[in-house]
Amino acid sequence: MAEFLSAYIETIGDEGGFKLHNVKGDSGGETFAGIAKNYHPDWPGWALVYAGKGESVECREMVRDFYKTKYWDVFRGDEIKHQAIADTIFNFGMNSSVANSVRYAQFCLDCEPDGIVGPVTLKTINQLSELEVELFVSQHTLMRIGHRLKRITQRRDQVKFIRGWVKRDLEEVSRFINVNQYFGVR
Repeated sequence: MAEFLSAYIETIGDEGGFKLHNVKGDSGGETFAGIAKNYHPDWPGWALVYAGKGESVECREMVRDFYKTKYWDVFRGDEIKHQAIADTIFNFGMNSSVANSVRYAQFCLDCEPDGIVGPVTLKTINQLSELEVELFVSQHTLMRIGHRLKRITQRRDQVKFIRGWVKRDLEEVSRFINVNQYFGVR
């Protein structure tokens, strides 16, 4: 079964680690370790961040618990057989929303796209072969990129983030698939 800690470590890296970011035009506002203040103003870790204790063990544990509860557990990550699938759903779910990430996963699986991992979606995920897992991760990545392109057409001020978003998506897929083999790169 998939392990949360593995997915968490990768995603924390994608989010820039345990640092406070405030990028002009970011709809999330101030963001610490991927936790956006505008979306999660009640997260108790903000007090530690503003006290200069963002890298403390206590704050790191609060971040980890937040990710596990708000993202991983929501899509039943512990019940997913393939680490690559759980990582992909988690990474995009944390960056967009779990419902969006699961909905895109369901499209890839030909399941009813309701944004909730129920018994049918979970069974379909867990029955995938290794080759089908690669296909799933590739398809999910393309849907992620499409989602981002749609977002910037709706909010032109978000175009400055596209390079970072797409880089994140392509790095996510390359963790599981040697894309160079398809392009003859050695």
